[in-house]
Amino acid sequence: MKTSSPFNGAIGAWIDSELHPTGATSPSSPNSNFVSMRLNAVYKSLDYLCIAWYGIDMSNPQQPTISTSNPGLAMMVTDAKTQNPDIKLFATLAWTTEIYKNLKQIINNPATLNAFASNIASYLGANKMNGFDIDWEYPISNLTSAECAKWLNALREAFGSTYYISISPATTAGLDAKAVNANCDIINLQTYSGFTFASDFVSIGINPGLLGFGAKFETQGNAPYQNALQAYKQYTAGFTANGQHYPYATICNWRLDSDDYAFEQGQQLLLKQYITGGPNTVPFDDSIVLSAQTTPTLMSSIMVRSGEVVDAIQTSNQNRDGSYVVELLQHGGNSGVQNLALSLPNGLTQFSYVTGYWYGNFVVAQITLNGQKYPSNISSSVTGQETITVNVPSGKTIVAFKGATQHVQLAGGGFSWVLSSINAVFG
Repeated sequence: MKTSSPFNGAIGAWIDSELHPTGATSPSSPNSNFVSMRLNAVYKSLDYLCIAWYGIDMSNPQQPTISTSNPGLAMMVTDAKTQNPDIKLFATLAWTTEIYKNLKQIINNPATLNAFASNIASYLGANKMNGFDIDWEYPISNLTSAECAKWLNALREAFGSTYYISISPATTAGLDAKAVNANCDIINLQTYSGFTFASDFVSIGINPGLLGFGAKFETQGNAPYQNALQAYKQYTAGFTANGQHYPYATICNWRLDSDDYAFEQGQQLLLKQYITGGPNTVPFDDSIVLSAQTTPTLMSSIMVRSGEVVDAIQTSNQNRDGSYVVELLQHGGNSGVQNLALSLPNGLTQFSYVTGYWYGNFVVAQITLNGQKYPSNISSSVTGQETITVNVPSGKTIVAFKGATQHVQLAGGGFSWVLSSINAVFG
């Protein structure tokens, strides 16, 4: 039988073992993407998290199990459960040729298959995880539908109602719809890829009530594939199959730990706000992240997004001995234009900004950094303007920003997040 807790409306994400940025020496490095997950409370924005990558350990061919070389696994599990006790953690199986060959061998030997399923359950329990996720794409998808059914049935038999089964398919090939419907709790569609659609899965008999939307904030080419607002709109739009319209059951974001993790994690926090109708104003304080650093940092660059007002701000800091850079999250939405990052070889010692009311919303209408104005002109739609200048005390520099972002209705329709207040953190 399936587990009793439904996932309808759940927000999930994938994360793997890539360590960023360059210079982070371990997952516990104070500037790493994994520590950023904890310090920026990203785990709180998730109902479930799929942790990749897992392989198959065939050292004992009669007792195969799953294994991972992810050096940050124990830390990630502890951080996630401490920050969000209700989060569900999945071990995600990779899709290599070697794994495919191992699966063929395992699935077609009933005794070995039962041992494999039981050993996965034991692994999940021993490592404080809640479920098993299968990245279903080539060559794993070369399994026959009969082999798929045997595998999923064995997993459910071993898992009972204790552990969850998730499948993350990029194709319908090899799937057995009856077994998927009977055994899987979550289906994370890789809809971001452009080569799979929810209707494809409904057409082979998979229950549309299981299908989840796949978001992607990871950079593709020179820009992110999508942002939180775009993903939210596609998720809430649902899908049509066989002439009927359906809502997506879940939404799952690929991923939170690439070399652009500061953007991905920031968008994940916004996605949670969009979906849950969270507070219209969200505070931020980058000094929380910087206080975890082993040596003091100096602000080295600032990126501002601006349209009619200041949409977002994001900084990076270099520690004072020059050994590593700390990437901080983007605060605000993804509207307007992403301006070129402003390099700060000597740090930041002064800035000014203009506040005002923009279509009834109190916002930061313009910010001036090292003589650069963002946006270049203050919109005529901003009323009640006030200019504030921030000067650094003697012997100090501005190492970070704190403030708030606000969810606003746009004049032309739609909505976004913009900067509504900003202050300096001195160091």
